[in-house]
Amino acid sequence: PLPEMITNLFYQMQVKLLAEAAGLVSIGMESGQTVLRYPASLEGIESKRLSDLGPGIRGGKNAYWCLFGKDENWQVMLLEVLERLQE
Repeated sequence: PLPEMITNLFYQMQVKLLAEAAGLVSIGMESGQTVLRYPASLEGIESKRLSDLGPGIRGGKNAYWCLFGKDENWQVMLLEVLERLQE
């Protein structure tokens, strides 16, 4: 098996590539939730609210707010959401 540091690096690269392909500009934590953020709308152009993706994944103006941050399977869940955003 690979060392944990190498496994974590591969996971980080997978997240980065999926996020980039989905058009996200950042993934972070805010108020205990994982936030998947798209670029801000251009000035003068009103952004529409993103649709919710299911339980625990709420759409906002330019971001998805995910409530799986404390789940032990959060890494798998994050990859699943990022893959869904590419459909």
